[in-house]
Amino acid sequence: TRAMQASTTCTRGPATWRLHPRRSCVRLAAGKKLVVYTKPDCPLCQGLEEKVSALMSRAQFMPSVLSSYTLEVRDVNTNGEWKAAFDLEVPVLAAEEDGKEARLPRPSPRLSADRLQKHIEAALSKET
Repeated sequence: TRAMQASTTCTRGPATWRLHPRRSCVRLAAGKKLVVYTKPDCPLCQGLEEKVSALMSRAQFMPSVLSSYTLEVRDVNTNGEWKAAFDLEVPVLAAEEDGKEARLPRPSPRLSADRLQKHIEAALSKET
């Protein structure tokens, strides 16, 4: 996922930009992140991370609500606060905008990528 972030974002001054498929930079809304809290050896975490990562990649070519978000995967074992909050609940999906984080409803691990996208977009529309 770090490789994905490095290859799909670029920086110009203080703003964050997404690398468009045609290799030009498109400005992203400041501070909009989709966050997946995970931990090692968690098959559900890995499945959600892979599906969300695929959705984010697809959003570069097929504009959607997710096009304005970047993906951040956080290992709960690397931060005491995250571990206390999410250790027994991972995977957890959250949206962060301007430093404010809101948990999204837990998706079923059986959701297809398309259904997961609808689930996330519906949750994001309720948050705004």
